[in-house]
Amino acid sequence: MTAENTAAEPMAPLFEVRGGCFSYGDGDVLCDINFCVGEPDILCVLGANGAGKTTLLKCMLGLQKWKRGASYLRGRRVESIRAKEFWSSVGYVPQAKLSSFAYTVGEMVLLGRNSHIGGLSMPKERDREAARGAMELAGVSDLSGRLCSRISGGEYQLVLIARALAAEPRLLVLDEPESNLDFKNQKRVLSTISTLCKERGIAAILNTHYPEHAMDIAQRALLLLPDRSAIYGSAANVLNEENLKRAFEIDVYIHRFKIGGRAYASILPVDGEEKRQTERLREMETRIAQIGIIVEDPDAAEKINKLLHEYSEFIIGRMGMPYRERNISIISVIIDAPNEKISALSGKLGMFPGVSAKTVYSKL
Repeated sequence: MTAENTAAEPMAPLFEVRGGCFSYGDGDVLCDINFCVGEPDILCVLGANGAGKTTLLKCMLGLQKWKRGASYLRGRRVESIRAKEFWSSVGYVPQAKLSSFAYTVGEMVLLGRNSHIGGLSMPKERDREAARGAMELAGVSDLSGRLCSRISGGEYQLVLIARALAAEPRLLVLDEPESNLDFKNQKRVLSTISTLCKERGIAAILNTHYPEHAMDIAQRALLLLPDRSAIYGSAANVLNEENLKRAFEIDVYIHRFKIGGRAYASILPVDGEEKRQTERLREMETRIAQIGIIVEDPDAAEKINKLLHEYSEFIIGRMGMPYRERNISIISVIIDAPNEKISALSGKLGMFPGVSAKTVYSKL
């Protein structure tokens, strides 16, 4: 028997939403939401108060029903998956409210094994081992015997993460995990999520009010806009000043810097005059950057050419070549421009369907 040379079908992403729409009565809350996430990436969902961030999480998990569209886990519609099977793959961490129940931390985390334990069954040693492992991963093993009502908010948030991890999921979904926490505990919670995804190879989707946090830990971003639409793509491309202004309806200033070789960003809301002053300063400071573009959709070529023409005064070099083996095109653009122009161009390129863009800055 001879094997035929056939192209392998692309593997479905771990989790995906296609055309998601939701409304209360006649009022739309979410319109045509599309995104996907794979292991071990983190996707951050951002938007102003009332933008529908928590509603989005509930709809995508099947806790509320989409008006149109659907959610998919490994290519299967969520509503077609049995609850026990679904919650064995997905761990949900709701907004933290300190427990008034007399559970110890160890008992609370063990509840995360419910999707693996029969309705009338008792936890087995395998379940207790999983709970202990989850507490160790979340850094709360030393709290095991303490009552949940007697620990801090930051500690309790990590306990809820441990409870979700006890199910040994491939996807963690967290609703504002760093809200109402101080600096130290925000850092602790976010670092725990980032480390878990990198070391355990799982994916995470989380809501946040803080664009800086998304820029720090996320590979992908979904930005909910006041008109109920959304912008989705790589965090580097989506979270620029122009898009954040659209989402939060205020001018912002992004200051990028490095500590110990790692890049960080500080994002400040500013009024119109402050913004104009920073723009005048930026106009006097230009940088050289290379934007690498991979085009998978041939129909995007005309849009890319039109966009690059708009920035032609800043472009000092451009080269493109087809890669026929993969049926893609590769374009390299060298640009000498203010940071905001470079960021805006890269962001717009990355928003085209079938197009990926990455920017590398010179050290000059």
